[in-house]
Amino acid sequence: MISIIKELEFQVQEHPDKLLYAFLDIKGNIKESYTYKEFFDRIRSIASHLFAIGVLKPGDKVLLVYPPGLEMICAFFACVKLGVIPVPVYPPSAKGFHASADMMSFIAKNCNAVAILSDRTYYWSIKASLIRRNEASLLMKSDIFSKLEWFVTDDFATSDGEEFPLSHSDILFLQYTSGSTGTPKGVIVTHENIISNCQSIVDHEPIGVSWLPQYHDMGLVGFYLYLAVKTGTTYGFAPLDFIQRPALWLETISKYGATASSAPNFAYEYCLKPRRIPEKTLESLDLSSLKFLMTAAEPVNTKIYKEFLHRFEPYGLNGESFFSGYGLAEFTLAVSSRGRKIQSFDSESLKRHEVLPVDSNQTGVNSTDLMSCGRLLGDTELKIVAIGSDGKEVGYGEIGEIWLNGSSKCKGYWNRPELSKEIFEAALDGDSSTWLRTGDLGFIYQREIYICGRTKDMIIVRGLNYYPQDIEALVEEDSSIRNGCVAAFALDQQGRESLAVVVGLKNKKKIPDAHSINNRLINHLGIGADLFVFIPARTIAKTSSGKIMRYQNKNHLLNNELEVIHRVAIDQTGNLGRGIGLADSADDRQHSMKISTDKDRLSYLFRSYGLTGTESEA
Repeated sequence: MISIIKELEFQVQEHPDKLLYAFLDIKGNIKESYTYKEFFDRIRSIASHLFAIGVLKPGDKVLLVYPPGLEMICAFFACVKLGVIPVPVYPPSAKGFHASADMMSFIAKNCNAVAILSDRTYYWSIKASLIRRNEASLLMKSDIFSKLEWFVTDDFATSDGEEFPLSHSDILFLQYTSGSTGTPKGVIVTHENIISNCQSIVDHEPIGVSWLPQYHDMGLVGFYLYLAVKTGTTYGFAPLDFIQRPALWLETISKYGATASSAPNFAYEYCLKPRRIPEKTLESLDLSSLKFLMTAAEPVNTKIYKEFLHRFEPYGLNGESFFSGYGLAEFTLAVSSRGRKIQSFDSESLKRHEVLPVDSNQTGVNSTDLMSCGRLLGDTELKIVAIGSDGKEVGYGEIGEIWLNGSSKCKGYWNRPELSKEIFEAALDGDSSTWLRTGDLGFIYQREIYICGRTKDMIIVRGLNYYPQDIEALVEEDSSIRNGCVAAFALDQQGRESLAVVVGLKNKKKIPDAHSINNRLINHLGIGADLFVFIPARTIAKTSSGKIMRYQNKNHLLNNELEVIHRVAIDQTGNLGRGIGLADSADDRQHSMKISTDKDRLSYLFRSYGLTGTESEA
């Protein structure tokens, strides 16, 4: 029987007094910590109390709703010891409470959860917040408050407690996807998935630093599960603390001689902004201990990668240690890693799903730089399949959908048998194996993986294919537009596919010239937008990991749910139509939400990146 509990028990016996987890405050002071033995004692105590209550039985699903800290990790492992299946979820906060509470209710119903585990501070602060806001009725209306029992685990004293029988579930936990292209789905992750993927990517006893959300796979799996079974140590802190003081990330790496850390693309860009990293921090900064610093996005921004490496090489950052990777929840986090190569490809060929490498210094060629995501890990197999086909592989030098197989492939989506069959049991022509359809577009070049986009996000105009991130990057070049707050997608207008762009503005009073932006799109990509919709940057829909939710932004536009500041339609010949401001249209006034007056800059940054905050938000 493969079990991460067995793996942890072995580490406890071999290294009882070694530090396993430490969680820091915004100043870098340790708030709470556990050695391997202390952690094991704590999870055994929680498990014994839960067993004594008698509500949970092996195979039950339990939501984990915690602010950033170590108690959620303790509760996660305690559930595993009982054979209960933990389901980490985004903890609703005062800002955007209804949307996140609705999502939590959706997940609870979808997985048939029987209870919720939380900590004392979050449990009581969320109730107090509801009462202050005269929303106590929601306590009775919502399933997560009226039908499910909440257990506050930090009220369970650390003691031997009642003896309980060990139990096991092959399902380790359910990882709900962030919903960047649709409704969140509960990925079934097994013990075997985790241990296999961990063995393929972790090649030393790591000292990790992470501020990533703990309910999200990159944070939870990469820095709390993997390190526990690889004799590692994790120094963690809250996502909001990173937004408030990004220097804390680099300071912690330097202070503890960290060997491993990861972050989405935006974090590296954020650290490059003027005055984000104070000179005082730089004076003592030493990043030479890093063996593994990964950037991951869809795709990685090559410009940011090069700028970050150039900026921090003088402070010990080794180019061999800084690389990109590719992964997804359905394949237990990591597919490939250690991508360092930046290659230029002919842009027109990419539109036709053809791969034509070019010399980046070659003049007169419209090229696109893509970053390699490295080579496959472990026993992973990869095929490039023709888009929309029933399993026909493309030839070398062609772009297609990435299909995967291997021991890291998860078992399917919880309670979604038809979708699971479609996504996890795809068949290749002439192959009896079953494959995972990732929905990601890419190709292999010189034995390394390159990611181009997603099949559901693909924009097809006049028979040519356009990747939305290429359009979004060009729109973001305007200084009045917030980076990472642009969504491009296709709309069907009387049988014709048109291009719409939702644009997040830094300042609602500074609206950029849509004509100028459109000319830039035409000049670089050969495509113009039919519609620009300008909104406050903080209202753009993103996933918890900071990815643009193009699907959701499109729905918001179609349902008149955007907080529209200005709207510009462009006719078929590329001439500007009439700009429509909020005051110009009664229909817009009816459907547009009130523009927020929130002046809190840190809260603005926090929400714009879609990260969960601390308990003080509730």
